[in-house]
Amino acid sequence: MPDMLHRPLGLAGLYLLATAPTLLPGPWTTGHIVLAGLHLSACVLCLRQARVPEDLGWLSSWAALILIPLFYAEIALLNQSFGVGYHDSLVLSWEAFLFGSPATELAGRYPYPLLSESLHLAYFSYYPTIYIPPLLLFVSGRREAFQATVVTLIATASVCFVFFVYFPVQGPRYFGPPESIPEGPIRALTLSILENGSSRGAAFPSSHMAMTVCQAMVQLRYQPPIGILVTLISVGVGVGAVYGGFHYAIDMLAGAVVGLVVGGITLTYIRRSDSLPGAV
Repeated sequence: MPDMLHRPLGLAGLYLLATAPTLLPGPWTTGHIVLAGLHLSACVLCLRQARVPEDLGWLSSWAALILIPLFYAEIALLNQSFGVGYHDSLVLSWEAFLFGSPATELAGRYPYPLLSESLHLAYFSYYPTIYIPPLLLFVSGRREAFQATVVTLIATASVCFVFFVYFPVQGPRYFGPPESIPEGPIRALTLSILENGSSRGAAFPSSHMAMTVCQAMVQLRYQPPIGILVTLISVGVGVGAVYGGFHYAIDMLAGAVVGLVVGGITLTYIRRSDSLPGAV
């Protein structure tokens, strides 16, 4: 594969470079200066690692995977600094055009505790779905497949995160829970994780949907049984996010499109690169 595909930290550096302009407006408080310093330092380090002759190999891939939640954590700070406001009204107009009414009314139509808990569990399964498939490839020694998985995930996350920074959308969770939604332990756990770990403005397109879709595409190629399972999970993530009031339906639709497009482009590029004479 080409050099960049062996160094996913390079893709992470490009994402950091693309979002760095949002730091320029300030406000130049101590916290903002620290954030800007960390952001720009990580950008330089990632881009430098992609250019030096020495390759960190699998270590850089794991580092890039670990960076995904860290990049996500700073999104609310970046889009607030940029000061463009939230675009929920515009996204809701698209939702009304496509679906007629907010799809988050699903819970009111089907207020069944077992259904609610099952769909919340499906939504929650996003988190292990991102990390377990590449871990399985890594421990089985399939380093090229592992590398391709990481590159696809980083590329997809980067596209979603750029949207979150420059076109922030809050999502329905910030306007109250869906009417008549049943409560339960799995919903409570999901809400707790979102309240403590989500970034405001990171709704459109849904990175949960985009990353599970691209993960499904990669795993259908490299480990089909896992790919089939991830495909089913992606459906559950999409329905569960809307039912639980975490996303608009159009967030999930846009996320699926991003996952399919970025995943398809990345896998095609990798396949063609592997077939070139002299490819590593």
